[in-house]
Amino acid sequence: MNDQRLLACARLCKGKKAVDVGTDHGHLAAYLITSGICDSCIACDINEKPLKAAEDTVKRFGLDDKIQLVLSDGLDKICPDGVTDIVIAGMGGELIADIIDRAEWIKADRVNLVLQPMTKWDHLRKWLYDNGFEVVSEIPCEEGRFVYSVMQAVYTGVKPDYKCDTEYLYAGRVAADTEDGRKYLLRQAERLETAGRGMINSREKRSAGEEYIWTAKMLKKIASANDRNENDDYN
Repeated sequence: MNDQRLLACARLCKGKKAVDVGTDHGHLAAYLITSGICDSCIACDINEKPLKAAEDTVKRFGLDDKIQLVLSDGLDKICPDGVTDIVIAGMGGELIADIIDRAEWIKADRVNLVLQPMTKWDHLRKWLYDNGFEVVSEIPCEEGRFVYSVMQAVYTGVKPDYKCDTEYLYAGRVAADTEDGRKYLLRQAERLETAGRGMINSREKRSAGEEYIWTAKMLKKIASANDRNENDDYN
Protein backbone atom coordinates (compact mmCIF):
# COMPACT_ATOMS: atom_id res chain seq x y z
CA MET A 1 0.00 0.00 0.00
CA ASN A 2 1.49 3.36 -1.02
CA ASP A 3 -1.36 5.72 -0.08
CA GLN A 4 0.29 8.18 2.32
CA ARG A 5 -3.01 9.09 3.99
CA LEU A 6 -3.79 5.49 4.83
CA LEU A 7 -0.23 4.78 5.93
CA ALA A 8 -0.48 7.73 8.34
CA CYS A 9 -3.77 6.33 9.64
CA ALA A 10 -2.12 2.95 10.20
CA ARG A 11 0.69 4.55 12.22
CA LEU A 12 -1.85 5.91 14.71
CA CYS A 13 -3.66 2.62 15.32
CA LYS A 14 -2.57 1.30 18.71
CA GLY A 15 -4.78 -1.66 19.60
CA LYS A 16 -5.69 -5.14 18.46
CA LYS A 17 -9.05 -4.72 16.74
CA ALA A 18 -9.76 -1.85 14.36
CA VAL A 19 -12.87 -0.70 12.52
CA ASP A 20 -12.25 0.86 9.11
CA VAL A 21 -15.29 3.03 8.37
CA GLY A 22 -15.88 3.67 4.68
CA THR A 23 -13.38 0.97 3.81
CA ASP A 24 -13.68 1.34 0.02
CA HIS A 25 -11.36 -1.36 -1.37
CA GLY A 26 -10.34 -2.65 2.06
CA HIS A 27 -6.68 -1.75 1.57
CA LEU A 28 -6.22 -0.23 5.02
CA ALA A 29 -7.81 -3.19 6.81
CA ALA A 30 -5.61 -5.61 4.88
CA TYR A 31 -2.49 -3.56 5.66
CA LEU A 32 -3.29 -3.40 9.39
CA ILE A 33 -3.41 -7.21 9.50
CA THR A 34 -0.51 -8.06 7.19
CA SER A 35 1.79 -5.54 8.89
CA GLY A 36 1.01 -6.94 12.33
CA ILE A 37 -0.52 -3.74 13.71
CA CYS A 38 -3.89 -5.36 14.47
CA ASP A 39 -5.02 -8.94 15.03
CA SER A 40 -8.42 -8.42 13.45
CA CYS A 41 -10.44 -5.75 11.64
CA ILE A 42 -13.99 -4.85 10.77
CA ALA A 43 -14.22 -3.23 7.35
CA CYS A 44 -17.52 -1.46 6.81
CA ASP A 45 -19.11 0.67 4.14
CA ILE A 46 -22.54 2.14 3.48
CA ASN A 47 -22.60 0.88 -0.10
CA GLU A 48 -22.46 -2.68 -1.42
CA LYS A 49 -20.16 -1.97 -4.38
CA PRO A 50 -17.08 -0.86 -2.38
CA LEU A 51 -17.74 -3.62 0.12
CA LYS A 52 -17.58 -6.12 -2.76
CA ALA A 53 -14.23 -4.61 -3.76
CA ALA A 54 -13.08 -5.02 -0.16
CA GLU A 55 -14.19 -8.65 -0.26
CA ASP A 56 -11.94 -9.21 -3.29
CA THR A 57 -9.01 -7.69 -1.37
CA VAL A 58 -9.68 -9.89 1.66
CA LYS A 59 -9.76 -13.02 -0.50
CA ARG A 60 -6.63 -12.03 -2.41
CA PHE A 61 -4.65 -11.80 0.83
CA GLY A 62 -6.31 -14.82 2.43
CA LEU A 63 -7.66 -12.81 5.35
CA ASP A 64 -11.19 -14.18 5.57
CA ASP A 65 -10.62 -15.20 9.18
CA LYS A 66 -9.13 -11.83 10.14
CA ILE A 67 -11.37 -9.23 8.46
CA GLN A 68 -15.13 -9.04 8.91
CA LEU A 69 -17.06 -7.16 6.22
CA VAL A 70 -20.16 -5.25 7.35
CA LEU A 71 -22.68 -3.21 5.38
CA SER A 72 -23.26 -0.28 7.70
CA ASP A 73 -24.05 3.42 7.75
CA GLY A 74 -21.07 4.58 9.75
CA LEU A 75 -20.86 2.59 12.97
CA ASP A 76 -24.60 1.88 13.22
CA LYS A 77 -24.28 -1.88 12.62
CA ILE A 78 -20.91 -2.41 14.31
CA CYS A 79 -20.61 -4.55 17.43
CA PRO A 80 -18.26 -2.71 19.80
CA ASP A 81 -16.94 -5.83 21.57
CA GLY A 82 -13.15 -5.70 21.67
CA VAL A 83 -12.82 -2.68 19.36
CA THR A 84 -9.72 -0.67 20.23
CA ASP A 85 -9.36 1.59 17.18
CA ILE A 86 -11.73 3.30 14.78
CA VAL A 87 -10.45 4.79 11.53
CA ILE A 88 -12.66 7.23 9.62
CA ALA A 89 -10.78 8.59 6.62
CA GLY A 90 -11.59 10.28 3.34
CA MET A 91 -14.82 11.99 4.45
CA GLY A 92 -15.87 15.52 5.31
CA GLY A 93 -15.39 16.69 8.87
CA GLU A 94 -19.12 17.17 9.45
CA LEU A 95 -19.88 13.60 8.43
CA ILE A 96 -17.07 12.23 10.60
CA ALA A 97 -18.42 14.15 13.61
CA ASP A 98 -21.93 12.80 12.94
CA ILE A 99 -20.68 9.20 12.75
CA ILE A 100 -18.87 9.55 16.09
CA ASP A 101 -21.84 11.29 17.69
CA ARG A 102 -24.16 8.37 16.88
CA ALA A 103 -21.90 5.80 18.57
CA GLU A 104 -22.05 6.45 22.31
CA TRP A 105 -19.97 3.34 23.05
CA ILE A 106 -16.90 5.17 21.74
CA LYS A 107 -16.96 7.28 24.90
CA ALA A 108 -17.54 4.44 27.33
CA ASP A 109 -14.78 2.29 25.85
CA ARG A 110 -12.28 5.14 25.34
CA VAL A 111 -11.69 3.94 21.78
CA ASN A 112 -8.67 5.33 19.93
CA LEU A 113 -10.00 7.46 17.06
CA VAL A 114 -7.99 7.98 13.88
CA LEU A 115 -9.64 10.64 11.73
CA GLN A 116 -8.70 12.07 8.35
CA PRO A 117 -11.09 14.78 7.15
CA MET A 118 -10.96 15.82 3.51
CA THR A 119 -12.93 19.02 4.19
CA LYS A 120 -14.40 20.88 7.17
CA TRP A 121 -11.39 20.05 9.37
CA ASP A 122 -12.23 23.16 11.43
CA HIS A 123 -15.74 21.85 12.12
CA LEU A 124 -14.37 18.47 13.22
CA ARG A 125 -11.72 19.96 15.51
CA LYS A 126 -14.29 22.21 17.19
CA TRP A 127 -16.81 19.37 17.55
CA LEU A 128 -14.21 17.14 19.17
CA TYR A 129 -13.15 19.95 21.51
CA ASP A 130 -16.73 20.85 22.50
CA ASN A 131 -17.68 17.22 23.11
CA GLY A 132 -14.86 16.17 25.40
CA PHE A 133 -12.48 14.56 22.90
CA GLU A 134 -8.78 15.40 23.08
CA VAL A 135 -6.73 15.41 19.90
CA VAL A 136 -3.50 13.92 21.18
CA SER A 137 -1.53 14.06 17.94
CA GLU A 138 -1.75 14.88 14.24
CA ILE A 139 0.32 13.60 11.35
CA PRO A 140 0.52 15.79 8.22
CA CYS A 141 0.93 13.89 4.98
CA GLU A 142 1.18 14.85 1.33
CA GLU A 143 -0.74 12.78 -1.19
CA GLY A 144 -0.74 13.94 -4.80
CA ARG A 145 -1.48 17.65 -5.00
CA PHE A 146 -2.87 17.89 -1.48
CA VAL A 147 -1.58 17.92 2.09
CA TYR A 148 -3.82 16.35 4.72
CA SER A 149 -3.74 15.89 8.46
CA VAL A 150 -4.58 12.65 10.26
CA MET A 151 -5.85 13.20 13.81
CA GLN A 152 -5.63 10.85 16.77
CA ALA A 153 -8.30 11.57 19.37
CA VAL A 154 -9.67 9.99 22.54
CA TYR A 155 -12.67 10.79 24.72
CA THR A 156 -11.81 12.29 28.12
CA GLY A 157 -15.11 13.92 29.05
CA VAL A 158 -13.54 17.33 29.61
CA LYS A 159 -12.52 20.11 27.29
CA PRO A 160 -8.80 19.89 26.44
CA ASP A 161 -6.40 22.38 28.00
CA TYR A 162 -5.28 23.80 24.66
CA LYS A 163 -6.98 26.87 23.18
CA CYS A 164 -9.67 26.32 20.55
CA ASP A 165 -8.99 29.45 18.51
CA THR A 166 -8.81 30.09 14.76
CA GLU A 167 -5.20 28.89 14.59
CA TYR A 168 -6.12 25.60 16.23
CA LEU A 169 -9.25 25.10 14.12
CA TYR A 170 -7.21 25.37 10.93
CA ALA A 171 -3.77 24.06 11.95
CA GLY A 172 -4.64 21.77 14.86
CA ARG A 173 -1.63 20.14 16.50
CA VAL A 174 0.36 19.96 13.29
CA ALA A 175 3.98 20.97 13.88
CA ALA A 176 6.28 22.63 11.38
CA ASP A 177 9.17 20.23 12.07
CA THR A 178 8.71 18.27 8.82
CA GLU A 179 8.33 19.26 5.19
CA ASP A 180 4.77 17.94 5.15
CA GLY A 181 4.01 19.91 8.32
CA ARG A 182 5.29 23.14 6.81
CA LYS A 183 3.32 22.52 3.64
CA TYR A 184 0.16 21.89 5.64
CA LEU A 185 0.54 25.10 7.65
CA LEU A 186 1.26 27.15 4.54
CA ARG A 187 -1.75 25.67 2.73
CA GLN A 188 -4.02 26.46 5.66
CA ALA A 189 -2.56 29.96 5.86
CA GLU A 190 -3.41 30.44 2.20
CA ARG A 191 -6.99 29.35 2.83
CA LEU A 192 -7.33 31.70 5.80
CA GLU A 193 -5.87 34.65 3.94
CA THR A 194 -8.16 34.10 0.95
CA ALA A 195 -11.22 33.86 3.20
CA GLY A 196 -10.14 36.85 5.25
CA ARG A 197 -9.63 39.11 2.25
CA GLY A 198 -13.09 38.14 1.03
CA MET A 199 -14.57 39.26 4.35
CA ILE A 200 -12.57 42.40 5.03
CA ASN A 201 -14.85 44.77 3.09
CA SER A 202 -17.98 43.61 4.91
CA ARG A 203 -18.93 45.62 8.00
CA GLU A 204 -20.38 42.53 9.69
CA LYS A 205 -17.45 40.26 8.83
CA ARG A 206 -14.54 42.69 8.96
CA SER A 207 -13.39 41.68 12.45
CA ALA A 208 -13.42 37.98 11.58
CA GLY A 209 -11.63 38.72 8.31
CA GLU A 210 -8.87 40.59 10.12
CA GLU A 211 -8.46 37.66 12.52
CA TYR A 212 -8.17 35.25 9.61
CA ILE A 213 -5.50 37.36 7.93
CA TRP A 214 -3.57 37.76 11.20
CA THR A 215 -3.72 34.00 11.84
CA ALA A 216 -2.51 33.33 8.30
CA LYS A 217 0.53 35.51 8.99
CA MET A 218 1.25 33.61 12.21
CA LEU A 219 1.09 30.24 10.45
CA LYS A 220 3.42 31.47 7.71
CA LYS A 221 5.81 32.76 10.36
CA ILE A 222 5.82 29.41 12.18
CA ALA A 223 6.43 27.49 8.96
CA SER A 224 9.21 29.79 7.74
CA ALA A 225 10.93 29.89 11.16
CA ASN A 226 11.21 26.12 11.28
CA ASP A 227 12.41 26.06 7.69
CA ARG A 228 15.21 28.48 8.56
CA ASN A 229 16.13 26.45 11.65
CA GLU A 230 16.53 23.30 9.55
CA ASN A 231 18.69 25.12 7.05
CA ASP A 232 20.86 26.49 9.88
CA ASP A 233 21.29 22.99 11.29
CA TYR A 234 22.24 21.67 7.87
CA ASN A 235 24.82 24.42 7.38
